[in-house]
Amino acid sequence: MRKKMTISKKNLYKWIYALIFLPLAVRFFTDNFGMPYTIMPMFDILALVILFLSYYLTRKISKKAHILEFWLFIFIGASVISIIANSGTTLENLFYSGRPYFRVIFAMLATAIVFNLKDVERLYYYIEKLMYLNAIVMTYQFVFQGLRQDIIGGTFGNNQGVNSIQNILCIFLFAVTVEFYLKKIISKRKLLINSIIVLYIAILAEINLVFFEVAIVGGILFLLNLKITKKISVRMIFLISIGIIGMLGGVYLFMKLNPERVFLLSIKNISEYLGFNSGNTGVYRISRVKVFSQLGNSFFNNDMKRWIFGYGLGNCSIHSEFYNLYQNLQYTNFSSANVFLETGLFGVFANLGIIVIGMVLSLKGRRFVTDNKDKAWLDIAFTINVIMVLMFFYNSTLKDTYTAFFAGVVLAIPYIVLRNKSAN
Repeated sequence: MRKKMTISKKNLYKWIYALIFLPLAVRFFTDNFGMPYTIMPMFDILALVILFLSYYLTRKISKKAHILEFWLFIFIGASVISIIANSGTTLENLFYSGRPYFRVIFAMLATAIVFNLKDVERLYYYIEKLMYLNAIVMTYQFVFQGLRQDIIGGTFGNNQGVNSIQNILCIFLFAVTVEFYLKKIISKRKLLINSIIVLYIAILAEINLVFFEVAIVGGILFLLNLKITKKISVRMIFLISIGIIGMLGGVYLFMKLNPERVFLLSIKNISEYLGFNSGNTGVYRISRVKVFSQLGNSFFNNDMKRWIFGYGLGNCSIHSEFYNLYQNLQYTNFSSANVFLETGLFGVFANLGIIVIGMVLSLKGRRFVTDNKDKAWLDIAFTINVIMVLMFFYNSTLKDTYTAFFAGVVLAIPYIVLRNKSAN
């Protein structure tokens, strides 16, 4: 008898994996074999389908309201009010701005409903194997194709912009590896291999941000685990020792391979690079640090309505008149700038609020979660959320098709852990 295909909660998690990995595959084939980019909007449709099915197949049983639904309402409210306050936008502009605006929250909500911790752990092992393969392909690109710096994308292509993909995957891999080691879930050997892979990718692809993030991740996880144990364990001593040696060696090799980045060894130069200093916007025309004051004073002046609601979702899209006039600002390279210009401080509140709430839930959850692996995932969630705040200002990770869905999945981890705790 022919089997009838059914869609159930049991296989919905596979759709979320597809949402993460298929865009990466498309980028690889686009850069290497000329596959057209026109397929990319299909992934936003897929995200909506997954979200709908997650409610249809799962949430119709559960009557419990989810905090993420409230934040989805905030996202929708910020976008709609920004459009109304600016007398509308075009459907074309809304198409190009609305999709990236909702990617993270859609992925978060669907993942929080569908995923369990086994699915998250499985994702970690998939990313681990993918980054091993990526390191091999990058080596081939470096040695035989002569590619250098931020166009060495390994399995993710060979064009500029690929570093945002490698960055978020590297940091996720590193954070989970370190926390699992501290919680005695994995061995020293696995810690060393994964840490070397992360630093190797950062060195070859010239991802200087990774070194800063690795220090943040290591420091946060060390403090979180120190608070639990009340003492420094042998594993922590080993981690600190390897961390110092690895960072020094990694920075040395990074500078040898990328001598033009030696200037980043100076605190003053780093400040200028990020746009900290007065009158300096860093390497881009927009300061990563003073983005709101810079753009607000340049475009909004004393118009409080603009400060709060921006120009309206869609009115600064890549097909808008605003973009034609000011594309030289490169504001589309940063989630913070794009969100602020289109939806003002209200939109910024929605985007950062969803991350901060995840941090709060992770810290609160640690107080009553007893399972070792549950605690590990909450520590990881808190740490990654901190990095996500950084990425909101540093690049377009939280909006880009290749990274935003993965970011949403990772940001949903505390909700998955706490839902699992409630079920037990």
